[in-house]
Amino acid sequence: MSEAGVGGTIRAQVPTRVLDVSVGGALLVVNHPLEVGTIYDFALEVEDDTLWVQAEVRRCVAAASGADHHVGVQFVGIDPHDEERLKHYLARQRP
Repeated sequence: MSEAGVGGTIRAQVPTRVLDVSVGGALLVVNHPLEVGTIYDFALEVEDDTLWVQAEVRRCVAAASGADHHVGVQFVGIDPHDEERLKHYLARQRP
């Protein structure tokens, strides 16, 4: 079998810190740049529960430290049940 013209991708878990989250997206801190326009699966840890979302990277800029990147993502796919749980969580966070 020839390997010419064959490519692939690798899925990896990248540690992420969430700076801000809304029903429509999030601002994340990651230690690797993410390509704008790319869609990723994200696991959001909310009150001892994991919510899975698909999100498109809308911007990625190096943080002042230079070691991390601030990544703005827009949610493009979320299970309706997970979306309701996120809405309830966010409502409880408001003063």
